[in-house]
Amino acid sequence: MEQRYTTFSLLLINISRCVQKIKNVEMAALGLKGRQVQCLFALYNCVEGASLTKLGEMCGEDKGMMSRTVKELSEEGLVYIDANGEHKYKNPIRLTPKGESVAGIVAEKISSILEEGGAGISDDERTQLYRSLGIISQNLTEICKKYDIKQK
Repeated sequence: MEQRYTTFSLLLINISRCVQKIKNVEMAALGLKGRQVQCLFALYNCVEGASLTKLGEMCGEDKGMMSRTVKELSEEGLVYIDANGEHKYKNPIRLTPKGESVAGIVAEKISSILEEGGAGISDDERTQLYRSLGIISQNLTEICKKYDIKQK
């Protein structure tokens, strides 16, 4: 049991660190920050744009972090908020033409790194890996919900 925990934890930590390092280095080459990858990639794959709330869900970030990221990307001229309504959190965020170009580069880099990082894994193995990780993620989420229950 102890070995399972150690192996699982260390593998996840290493993968996470590597992903962060790759994002930081690759985005720095574009004059951007690693944490902006998810936002650009999500919008690249969401042609109709996404509200701040939806974008946060797609990127696994809270509204505050997404708001800061969108602001930074907006200042770089990569995204804009389509202010067609009164509720700022519901207005769709979209890529500008420059943003489309940069996000396309990001998508190509992601594809290339996924290919290289997944070398030696068959499609069936990858499907099973993602299925298993999905189950573990759901189970751990349920465990975490128990910690959110207020103690009397």
